[in-house]
Amino acid sequence: MSIYVGIDPGKQGAIAVLDSETRQVQCHDMPDTTSALHDLVAGLPIVKSCAVEKPFFPAMIGISNAVKIALAYGTLTGALQWRDIPFAEVRPSKWKKAMDLSSSKSASREKAAQMFPDQADLFKRVKDDGRAEAALIAWYWMEK
Repeated sequence: MSIYVGIDPGKQGAIAVLDSETRQVQCHDMPDTTSALHDLVAGLPIVKSCAVEKPFFPAMIGISNAVKIALAYGTLTGALQWRDIPFAEVRPSKWKKAMDLSSSKSASREKAAQMFPDQADLFKRVKDDGRAEAALIAWYWMEK
């Protein structure tokens, strides 16, 4: 059994844990505190590999928001390093292209529900797009 983790690091993001043998996924909404994030990462099983979606900083978001995103991303990657979880960054355009997806969040939710039909309830709400994308990133990474 190998465990792959996919992470959509946004505030509304998630961490997905994919078992390569059973093809089952567990999703955890992104914790809102550093302590909760460390608790979640500490409780992960032994991870073969992890893919973290690389943040995108368009000029229109402003410096203040860019700093918030960068700090949250640094906290996340620091937690992975603390736990010795090997990870790599993946660009949204790269994994989405490989999964035949556009930038549509609803398309990601639909694709995740198709790929994980026994767990489709994880992706049914509009706000579950972070879970869906984290699960798809984990799948992409496992298949890569």
